This record gives sequence, structure tokens and C-alpha cells, in this order.
Amino acid sequence: MYGLYSHPNSTYSKRVHIYLKYRNLEYETIHVALDKLENRKKPFLAINPYGKVPVLKDGDFLLAESSVIIRYLEEKHMFSNPLFPTDLKQRAILGQMLNRCESEFCFPGSVIYFFKKFVPEEKWEPKRMKDSAKRIGRHFEILDGILNVNQYLFSNQFGLLEILYAPFIEHFAMMDTKVPQAVEDWIHRVLEEPSVKFVLKG
Repeated sequence: MYGLYSHPNSTYSKRVHIYLKYRNLEYETIHVALDKLENRKKPFLAINPYGKVPVLKDGDFLLAESSVIIRYLEEKHMFSNPLFPTDLKQRAILGQMLNRCESEFCFPGSVIYFFKKFVPEEKWEPKRMKDSAKRIGRHFEILDGILNVNQYLFSNQFGLLEILYAPFIEHFAMMDTKVPQAVEDWIHRVLEEPSVKFVLKG
């Protein structure tokens, strides 16, 4: 059985929880108390020297970074409906979209979420937050072009990108940017997926 070092408030951990539920893979959750800085202490740093969750435990093998964990499990289990296409160019396009998910939405979104969730308003950095919101708005415009003709971002079916976006789009209302209707509809579809709903709402 797999073990997953994680914390319930970690968006990146939630990605892997969603994936494991989606694939019906058995695993146990190994709680890392981020609020008590357990991730910065020697026992956990021996597991991941960067002090971050999630970390997958597969026997003696340890692996960090949510998207890498998902790819490892996909390749290990060789499911009949793989999340990564076999065609080289299609796989490259998916990788490009994955990188843009991280850089153009998840990172700027995390900036806004952090300030609004954990920092008193008088200590917010308005310019940084506004710049982040602009990046997200531009990203949503690009996604809108895809979602005006497709229900999902890749191969027109729920897949890897939805799993990666899910814990972040849960907070889309906090992003201080216009959300095109097609993108908002997609967000609601993703959040209603059983594996997503189980992890985020359970």
C-alpha cells in the first residue's frame, strides 16, 4: 500500500489525493503537521529536504512533487485509459499546458490566496496581488478559447489538467478577476467530479 505524506490544507497534496481516488488506488495518509512546523524538522527533512508535501512512499521509494507523483503512478500501473497520451506531440502539448497551469494560474493564484487567507489586510501587497490577478485573467481568456468548444481542457474529457487545477480553482472567487462563462462552467463541472468532490468537500 502507498503512503502519502500530506496536510489537509495543502493544495498540492489535494492533487494527489484526488488522483488516488480517481484511480481507486489504496493508500494511507501520513499526516505532516505543517502548522507545528513538522516539515522543517529533521525526521521529515530526511524524507524531503525541501520540507514540502506531498511525498509518496512506495516501499522504500520516496517521491515528491505532485505532478511527478501522478506521472510515476500512471506509468507504473499502465491503466487502460492513460492520462498521458502515447503520441509524442500530444504528450508534449499536454506537458506545455501543465507548465502553463503552474506558472500562469497556480503560482499567481497562490500569491493572492496567501495574502487573503493568512495576512492581515493592512499588510497586503496590492501591486503584487493586482499583477497576479492580471496574469490569471489573461490565462482565463486563453482557457476560454478552448472551453468554448470543449467541455474539458485536453482530449475533451476529465483528465490530468483538471486534477491539477482542481484544488486551486476551488478558490477562483478570490482571484479578483473576470471569469469567462465557459471557464466558470468548466470550474463547476470539475468541482462536481466524484473524486474531486470527495477530496475537496469530504
